[in-house]
Amino acid sequence: MNSDEIVHDIQDCLVLPKEILNFQRNEITNDYSIKIRSGLVDDVSMLSCGCCTSEKLYTKLLGLMGDGCVRCPSCQSGNVSMVGAVKPLRSIFTLLQLYQRTYKESDNEIELFANSDKYSADDSATTTTHRSLLISQDASLTSKQVEKTPSQYKSNRSEYFGRSLGKPYSLLSLFHAVATKVNSESAGTKSHSDSINQPQASLSFEDNDNELSSTDDLKVLDNASNTRTVPISQGSVIESIKSDPQNLTVSVSTNEEKEYYFAKCFPVYRRRTQFNTHQKFLKTKSKLFVNMSISPDCTKFALITEHKWEVYGISNDLSKQHPVLLFCGKSTGEYGPDFDNLQYPTDKDVLTPKGKKVQNDSWEHYYCKLSNNLLVISGTKRKLRIFDLNQGGQPIYTYFSSFPIRCIDIDSNSNLLACGVTGKDRNTGSEQALIVFHRITRNKVTSEPEFLSPFTITLPYRDPINTLQFSSDGLYLSCSTALESRFLVISLRKVNEPRLVMKSLRSIDTSMESEGITDTKLFPGNPNLMCVTSTAFNAPPIVINTKIQNTEGLQSVAQPTMLIRLDELGSKIYKCEVSPRNDSIAFLERNGSVCIMFAPTMMDNEKKRIVLVDMVANASRAKESAALRFSPDGHKLLILDRKGILYIEDFSHGLPQGHEVTKCKQIN
Repeated sequence: MNSDEIVHDIQDCLVLPKEILNFQRNEITNDYSIKIRSGLVDDVSMLSCGCCTSEKLYTKLLGLMGDGCVRCPSCQSGNVSMVGAVKPLRSIFTLLQLYQRTYKESDNEIELFANSDKYSADDSATTTTHRSLLISQDASLTSKQVEKTPSQYKSNRSEYFGRSLGKPYSLLSLFHAVATKVNSESAGTKSHSDSINQPQASLSFEDNDNELSSTDDLKVLDNASNTRTVPISQGSVIESIKSDPQNLTVSVSTNEEKEYYFAKCFPVYRRRTQFNTHQKFLKTKSKLFVNMSISPDCTKFALITEHKWEVYGISNDLSKQHPVLLFCGKSTGEYGPDFDNLQYPTDKDVLTPKGKKVQNDSWEHYYCKLSNNLLVISGTKRKLRIFDLNQGGQPIYTYFSSFPIRCIDIDSNSNLLACGVTGKDRNTGSEQALIVFHRITRNKVTSEPEFLSPFTITLPYRDPINTLQFSSDGLYLSCSTALESRFLVISLRKVNEPRLVMKSLRSIDTSMESEGITDTKLFPGNPNLMCVTSTAFNAPPIVINTKIQNTEGLQSVAQPTMLIRLDELGSKIYKCEVSPRNDSIAFLERNGSVCIMFAPTMMDNEKKRIVLVDMVANASRAKESAALRFSPDGHKLLILDRKGILYIEDFSHGLPQGHEVTKCKQIN
């Protein structure tokens, strides 16, 4: 088996929907007829349905169809959106070019990218018609290429990768296979060794006409393994081209190694570390915090007491630098780098609402939420205050609600803040559940946050709101009520016109010992799935299908269905946190137990695994329980309890036999 055959095999993985051959639209019936051509794609991106396609193709479809009307060229899913660039596949495309340049200059060169039209002949395009848009492509492209391959190569390929024919190949195994094969061949060839400077996957690069994608800021996703990685930086490749065009190399990112460790360890093996923000051994009673929060990017966490707040920074390498105090302050409005150097803001008007004078500014903190840039604290006297972490923790906004604030949340991009309140009618005295939204914009000149006038929506229930939770993209808001145990989902695609898209309730115990529904979390990038936890008799956590996307654009309200009922975890679960990979959920129990449920499909009970990860400080109420957050790549789970102790469960530190890696207790 030679390297050319391996390259052809990897090349087949990059044949995806690429171009629009023909587009026709019937203005009377509003039907669309589209012909799609497949080919080698250098700008591979993932759609919300999980399929991969060309980013240029999606942009053209979006321009023709409009937002909300695009269908996936592969699986025909409707209302798909762009999730992000699949940088590992783009990097493999670049590596194939590097291979062509380095090893085929003197030999018969494989026309890998010049003749990509052989993968996109007219017979591979099909035409379909649908009311909103149906796209179809020939799924036999890869099989045609395999038929041209000699039978001897088929058997050798099966033996080389250690898999039987007919089974799908792992993209990571293909990449490592070609890198290892190329490296072994180059080591034995003297002419090749002169052009290679690094021992592993270091190849020269040719600056040709294939343009690089401009979506480096998008999320990095690996569709083949449903994981996130940080692959070769294409920007660094361009810089190396300019600096040294004669001797250009590309190094594989070390995160590929982390991804390999994660695949071997999760969810059973991890390295467990903890950091104490406050020393407790010399005190008769350890310090307890009333609420805590971790930022979505896992670079900061916040702790609050009744009258003080603290924000700590989390280093990328916690083995060398522990969490450090960044900012702190008091309920009076003072802030600073530490409690010995506090000051009031220059503009003291930010401490009081406009047009109101407050004689006594003493109030107690209840809740805190942390976005990537802002800290929000609410408490007694119907007060809410926002601090800018880009300005040293300076308070920038204070709001007095007309009614007591029961819960708050802010989206990760710091664009929208939601407050759950219970209002009373002045005439009848009847109560009503309300949600107050505060929109946050950025000044075009100074880039400082600006706050627009808040607006209020009324829920169709009198039951007080118990929890609020934005989705990861800020397009949906899930909430639950206290007494009747209802849980709802509100669409915020049009911020000025919020719309109820799903509603349901749990028939659970509502006695005084019960706290009802304690948490509701939508899955990142997939609002059709949601996890609901409760603290009540015979009310274990459940995973539901919200069916939101089936009602998007209509005036109906979805009725969810249950997918998984986790009786193994019991009925005293305070919080849950969904992994960015959408294949696992972390749960926090009342007694401080933190468990992870791993289920690749969230549909099959037989394939799920539940392990006990750690034990943290317990809490008598849900609002005092620990905060959970998965890192953006899903490799780590961060836990922050009310004693100010940060626990980090790293599932990508090393192999299971590593001396720092320990095993979790398996529950199921």
